[in-house]
Amino acid sequence: MIASIIELFYDVGEYYILIDICDIFILLIFGADLYFRWKDTPHFIPYVKKHWLDIIATIPFNFIFLGVDHLNFLRALRGVRFVARYTKFIRMFRFVARGPRFLRMRKHLKKTKIRKKQPHETHMKGVLGFKVILLITINSIMGTGIWFLTAAGAKHAGPASLISWGVLSLVAVYIAMCFSELTSMFPKAGGVYEFAKQTYGRFWSFVIGWTTSIAGSVTIAMLMLGALQYLIPIQYGKFYIPVAIVLILLFNYIAYRGMQTSTYMLVGFALITLATITAIIIPGLFKFNPTNFTPFFALPAINIMLAIFFIAETFFGWESAIFLAAETKDPKRVMPKALIYGTMTIAAFAFILSLTAMGVIPWQAYAKSVAPLRDLGAVYFGGIGAVVFTLLVATSIIGAVASWIVTAPRLLMALAEDKLFFVQFAKIHPKHKSPYVSIVFQILVLCILVVVGAGSYETLLHLLIPLILVLYSAVLLSVTVLRFKKPHLERPFKAPFGKVGPILIIIFMAFLMYMFVRETHGALDILRISASLVAFGIPAYFAIEIFYEQRYINMRKDLRAILSHYYHIAPIPRPLFDRIMHLVGNTNKDSIIVDYDCGVGGFSRAMIRKGKPFKKLYAVDKAKHDIDIFKENIPSTHKDKVHVYYRNTWRLPKEIKKVDAFVSFNSLGYIDNIPEFLKHLREVLSKDGKFCFYVKNTFINMTPNALEVEDKKKIEELFSKEKLEVQYLKKKHLFKEQIFVYGKKK
Repeated sequence: MIASIIELFYDVGEYYILIDICDIFILLIFGADLYFRWKDTPHFIPYVKKHWLDIIATIPFNFIFLGVDHLNFLRALRGVRFVARYTKFIRMFRFVARGPRFLRMRKHLKKTKIRKKQPHETHMKGVLGFKVILLITINSIMGTGIWFLTAAGAKHAGPASLISWGVLSLVAVYIAMCFSELTSMFPKAGGVYEFAKQTYGRFWSFVIGWTTSIAGSVTIAMLMLGALQYLIPIQYGKFYIPVAIVLILLFNYIAYRGMQTSTYMLVGFALITLATITAIIIPGLFKFNPTNFTPFFALPAINIMLAIFFIAETFFGWESAIFLAAETKDPKRVMPKALIYGTMTIAAFAFILSLTAMGVIPWQAYAKSVAPLRDLGAVYFGGIGAVVFTLLVATSIIGAVASWIVTAPRLLMALAEDKLFFVQFAKIHPKHKSPYVSIVFQILVLCILVVVGAGSYETLLHLLIPLILVLYSAVLLSVTVLRFKKPHLERPFKAPFGKVGPILIIIFMAFLMYMFVRETHGALDILRISASLVAFGIPAYFAIEIFYEQRYINMRKDLRAILSHYYHIAPIPRPLFDRIMHLVGNTNKDSIIVDYDCGVGGFSRAMIRKGKPFKKLYAVDKAKHDIDIFKENIPSTHKDKVHVYYRNTWRLPKEIKKVDAFVSFNSLGYIDNIPEFLKHLREVLSKDGKFCFYVKNTFINMTPNALEVEDKKKIEELFSKEKLEVQYLKKKHLFKEQIFVYGKKK
């Protein structure tokens, strides 16, 4: 699927031979798969009815036009010109021909599970009041737009650009109202992903979350480079990357320290931003020259619509602010007010700034400015003013970067909670209450983007625009869909004309997309790149869904079984065995022991090798390959005492009762229903029977129950509820930690 997306969106003609080899290899696998399915259903008609799609997927349609690219060498021949002209179409056919293969993936599409309360809501507390969230909202949305685009508006519509600002402000406030309605309904950290999950289901919510994540990362890199280009002259461009990386590390560290620490930083930047724009507006009111607006319609009236496109980026950023909903006090009431008032504040500032700027500097001169506030500062305060406002604007843009860096990891956290990203990314720091694994991942992504995108501010901006337009259209449409789909859901804030208004704004978004294609150089290439970035989310979705399917978990365990077997036969010390035996206590000749999820029998082998006494030892595992390896290696002297069982559920076989010592290795991270399992464990344990669950945990722990296992309080509550006396021990090492959950039946 990845190779097909690359082939569809990028020119990889010189690598077609590699893709064709990959196709042949895949088709051979499909053919072998069909052969074994025939052995299960060796009757033609039932076989075709059952596997018709797999049969079609195995037909090599894409090889019909094998070598079509070489037709370009024959353009001079009349008979071939027509075919050569449509080579690109034939290449697309190669992609479509693989469609049946992709349709086979539909069985991995899972239904959406809507939870009333997401896990992060238990840990993240509302610490942000209205004033704070309002300032953060303003800081997030401001970005670079307001500092540069007032001049762009003047360039394309002259004094009449004020009408453009008025129209765009009304549209922006309505979009803020739509975001407000959705946020009041679902005040969770997932933001637009949560809205999409409620509206479109699991697959499309992932695609929208993926798109939002890409847009957020591009926004941060774009703002960072924009601020540095504004602050540092181009001849010192070699410093952009190191300075950007230092700032990324600094802001992410503050984000890691939690929302209370981050609040001081974000509020500080927001106050600087408001002070900067106020300081540049007030002098303009005293030096205002009304004659600069004569004639008002200096350019054709249609240019008012053109200017709207060029200034629209001013209001991008609502999705960043709503990621903080879970950490806001009374979010159902506060978030709508913050989004709407914040948007109105920015609209007012942008309009007044454009008005006063053209009232001081004739619009023809102002339209040519590449750094409008620096030029206004020079007019008001001389050379020192230009320097001061250059520093202030750069600081304000960096403040917008800080807002995005603090809020963006919450999206990955929300995806991970629903197992649409590796669950480790949902971990919340026990002290700072921050999604610290997502923050570390964000550092890596941003550093890569800054290095790759250095010197490409405009490219990143153009890449961002279509992503944002599609994203906002999906959010707006969800307002209308939910009005019909879930009309009875509580809506503490309700956007006016919610069934029709969003559709009209989506049409407006389509107009902006049309203007983007028309006015942006290389727009189709940029759209192609943007579309490919979104398309790469599709194989990512299936890869993650498959990763957490039980049979693939078992496949990985089978592979580990082979490696584990050779590890256990090696003559090396076994400190883990000694520690577990210390925790469960000594055994005697009447002891009944369970080695749960025994793997290839590492613990049981050690019991036998060290001569530990026991009456019976039951080894249980879900991986047949592990069991087979273990059975082959049981010493003949212990075959009557060691019993190996395959389990197809988490329950123990009925024969196993009155267990004196229950030992489990890494199974706690995979059990589907921990409370029910513990209830079952209590039933099979003897009086004063002991247990020990061992979990090896790495930084990127991708087991389904990783969050529960690492929560000491949660584990203690679960065990205590079933009257199991429990102790929780965590041993930290350099790149891993060992968790021991042990105790006895009360």
